[in-house]
Amino acid sequence: MDPAPPTAPDPSRLPRHLGVWNGALLLVTYTIGVGILQSPGVVLRNTGSVSLGYAAWLVGAVVAVCGALVMAELAARTPRSGGTTVFLREAYGPRAAFVYGWTALFLAPLATAAITLVSVRNLGAILGWSAGVQTAVGVSWVGGITLLAMRSGRWVARIVGGVGIFKVSALGTVVVLCFAGEGAGSPGGAAIGLPVPDSLWVGFGLAVVATMFAYDGWDGLALVAGEVRDPARNLPRATLLGMGIILVVYLAVNTGFLQALSPAQVATSPALAATAMERVLGADASRVVTVFVACSAASTVFSSLLCNPRIFFALAEEGQFFRVAARVHPTWATPWVATLAYGGLTVTYIASGGGFETLTRYMVLGFLPIYGLVAFAAILARRRGRPAVFAMPFYPWPVILMLVYVVAGLASGFAGDAAAAAGGLCLMAAGVGVHAVWSRASGPTRT
Repeated sequence: MDPAPPTAPDPSRLPRHLGVWNGALLLVTYTIGVGILQSPGVVLRNTGSVSLGYAAWLVGAVVAVCGALVMAELAARTPRSGGTTVFLREAYGPRAAFVYGWTALFLAPLATAAITLVSVRNLGAILGWSAGVQTAVGVSWVGGITLLAMRSGRWVARIVGGVGIFKVSALGTVVVLCFAGEGAGSPGGAAIGLPVPDSLWVGFGLAVVATMFAYDGWDGLALVAGEVRDPARNLPRATLLGMGIILVVYLAVNTGFLQALSPAQVATSPALAATAMERVLGADASRVVTVFVACSAASTVFSSLLCNPRIFFALAEEGQFFRVAARVHPTWATPWVATLAYGGLTVTYIASGGGFETLTRYMVLGFLPIYGLVAFAAILARRRGRPAVFAMPFYPWPVILMLVYVVAGLASGFAGDAAAAAGGLCLMAAGVGVHAVWSRASGPTRT
């Protein structure tokens, strides 16, 4: 398939209102959700070792930074809203962009739904809510933010900035309190009470996949590249600043949980923040902190509903999705139809429920092949001589490490959860077929 001609410059249909600091906080808010509150237990269950658990988080951090560097270079080259959608079209043509959008249509709302579900379940455990009340609160929360995001992207961006500070403060408070208590943690390599994985390599691979759900979000700022002021300068700076904050917070939180709890408790607790705070502060005092942390995690929905609808907006602009999704409200200056559609899908997932671990595996394994295509797109952009206003450092190592991660992650996925890994690939394959039907029905696409 021949690549499409270079996409036209961004027509600025959406206002550019994000600077370095707001962009970095958007990335922090988009990335830090409930993954850091749930994934530490999944990591320890899969590795059976605290030291290997830390190793999995470090591997995930390296991959996330590599992904962020790739995204920063591609976004600075083509600063349009839509991120990966735009990069894949530039590199491989409209079919690849459509397949990504098709995959995201099903999997991206899973992440937002998982964040909301875990948040309301933590709140429900403290406040005594029934399962039905928890679902109703989750649906109402997402529905309300959807309406706000439709009304004003600027308002949501400002809220996201405050939320980012609030989120880091909440997790920082948990870490400090974990270290202030007596502690039940074990030395770095201890595996007391942890299950022994059947296969160390498969278990480690699945542990890295679990960390990647927590780290996933390094592409978030690229999704709103068309709304960043002076993108050639601000996109790379905001990306690196945001990722630096995220890495520090994640490693600190893991250390704090293992200071307050034993490895077995971390591996088995359904609500890590609540369990850790109960041990340190007692049942009554821990409720306040746990509500604080759960609200912080739930606030990630603000950034999700600001960034993710841009995928469908960009596809619709190119004639690869229902054109109504490309509509920009004449007064609000927001992609209101795409935002409404994304919010509706998220609400549907919340209402259907689902296990956290299952949701995250389907999401991460489903997007792995896309990450590989994006990494290779950076190579193609350089070979075609396109001007680079920002060149990722240490090239080509970030791209190579991204590709190694994709191959290793898929291998571990098939070995440990073949249904989730195959499900993601089948979803992509279905997207190829749907694109063929769509192309015949809609005629030539915009170039």
